[in-house]
Amino acid sequence: MFTKVKMKKPVILILLFVSYGELTAQNDPTTYFIDRMSVSSSNSRIDVNAKGDTVLISEFDSKNIKNQSHQDFTKIYKGTPYFKNKWFIGQMRLKDGEVIKGNMAFNLVSNVVHFTPFYTAEATELRPEEIILDGHVLRKQKDFFSNAMDYYYEIVYHEKSLILSRPVCRYQPKSQAQTTGYEPTGDNFEGYFEKTEQLFFGSDDKLILIKSNARFYDIFGLHKKAIQSYVIDNKLNIKLKPDILKIFRYYDSLL
Repeated sequence: MFTKVKMKKPVILILLFVSYGELTAQNDPTTYFIDRMSVSSSNSRIDVNAKGDTVLISEFDSKNIKNQSHQDFTKIYKGTPYFKNKWFIGQMRLKDGEVIKGNMAFNLVSNVVHFTPFYTAEATELRPEEIILDGHVLRKQKDFFSNAMDYYYEIVYHEKSLILSRPVCRYQPKSQAQTTGYEPTGDNFEGYFEKTEQLFFGSDDKLILIKSNARFYDIFGLHKKAIQSYVIDNKLNIKLKPDILKIFRYYDSLL
C-alpha cells in the first residue's frame, strides 16, 4: 500500500440510469464519483465503517464561477469499483510485451488499471494485455475467443475443458438499487458497487456463460444425463464455483 498519490485533475461522471463511469484514482486509494454532476474530488479513500462495510469516501470541492459560489461536501459509497477493494503491488504486461511493476488497482467498472510506479507520485490509467494482482493472473482473451471483447479473464480450470472467470462490478445509484425492505433507513450511501463473478466455458472460438439454472446442463451435450446424475448423487450445487469445477473435472473424465 502506498500513500499520497497525486492525480491529473480528473473529473468523473456517473449518470443516473447508467452503471458505467470513467474512473481515476488517487491517495489510499482514491477515486472520484458523483451522480448527475461534473465535479472534481479533492480527496478520496477506501475505509471500513462501524458496521464493517467497505466504503469509498469522496470529498468534493464545488466551485460555481457564474454564481460565485463555493461548496464542500462528502459522498459515501458502499463498496468500491476495485478488484478485491484495494491497491496492490503488482505487475502488468503491455501490448508491446513490456512488463512493468508498481502500485496498481484494477477498476472493474471502467475496465482500466490505475497505475503508479514505485516512488512516483502520479497515477495514470492503462489498459494492459495482462494483469497480475495478489497471485491472480487476468488476461484479455479476444485473440482466442471472438466474443471475449476487451474484458479481463482468469483461467480457473484447464484440463480437457477450459473454464475462465471474469470479475464484474456494477454501480447502482441509490435510487435504482434493489431493496429488500430490511435496509436501515438513512444509511447515507449515495450508491452501491455490487461485485459478482461470471464463469465461462471455452468452446471452440466462443465463451459460453455458465448459468446456474436448468440450462447449465446444456453445455455437456451427450453427457447431459450423466452430469445430472453426478450432481444429484454427490449433492453438488451448480451455483457454487468449487462444485462447478468438480463437475467439469468429472465431465473431462468422460471424454
